[in-house]
Amino acid sequence: MSKKVVKGKEAPKSQAKKPEVEIKLTEDEIKDCKEAFDLFDLDSSGTIDPKEVQAALNSLGRDQSPTIFRLLAGIEELGAEIDFDSFLGHINDRLGNRESKEGVQRILDLFDAEGTGNITLKALTRVARELGESMTEEELAHALERISSLGKPELTFEDFYKVMTKKVYG
Repeated sequence: MSKKVVKGKEAPKSQAKKPEVEIKLTEDEIKDCKEAFDLFDLDSSGTIDPKEVQAALNSLGRDQSPTIFRLLAGIEELGAEIDFDSFLGHINDRLGNRESKEGVQRILDLFDAEGTGNITLKALTRVARELGESMTEEELAHALERISSLGKPELTFEDFYKVMTKKVYG
């Protein structure tokens, strides 16, 4: 077979295809990931450097955004040049499958900075602030109480699993 020549140049060799990963994120979550990626892509090259991500995260302060730190942990293992698909795959892997208990546990772990095994009002309030949510602590407490099996503003893993798999609506 002959190689296709365009204006005196060889056609580019096809790049190795990345393995297909099933993305379990919603369209809104993918959009949010793209916005986050674009914040890290300072030169608009379509790629980000893990060192730049770490520098940006350090400027946020670990105490201010522990959920984001845990979500992006290990991103440096993707290599020196991370494209959006790789970034999205990393976030998808960190969040896990929301239909499996293991995946839901990964998400709960992002909330659970105190290591209680539950989602406390303090943890939910912290994550809400990190994400820019404007609900008051009282509103968050009421939401937790409505779905908690403990009768207080705290969710067990089982409570959280039911919510994540839409088996309870409060």
